[in-house]
Amino acid sequence: MRRTLAAVSFLALTLVSAGASSAYACSEEELQAKSISLSELVKAIVDKDPAQARDWKTKQVAVDRFAEVTTDLDKICAEYDKVIAEAQAAQ
Repeated sequence: MRRTLAAVSFLALTLVSAGASSAYACSEEELQAKSISLSELVKAIVDKDPAQARDWKTKQVAVDRFAEVTTDLDKICAEYDKVIAEAQAAQ
């Protein structure tokens, strides 16, 4: 009985922990860091290949505009993460 209760408790704790870790809470500081990171990545890409300037500046402006019209920091951070990953892959 004790083993079963311990196993159930462990399972419940594991599920709660997994749920808590998947609930992402982006702060304003993280958002600012992501914005800076994207700017630096775009600059590096454009410095390397100026022909890509228009495309990357357009993507960067799109994320900035999304941030202006959305109040949900998690959604804004997710959008930055998406474009940052794209920029990292393009380097």
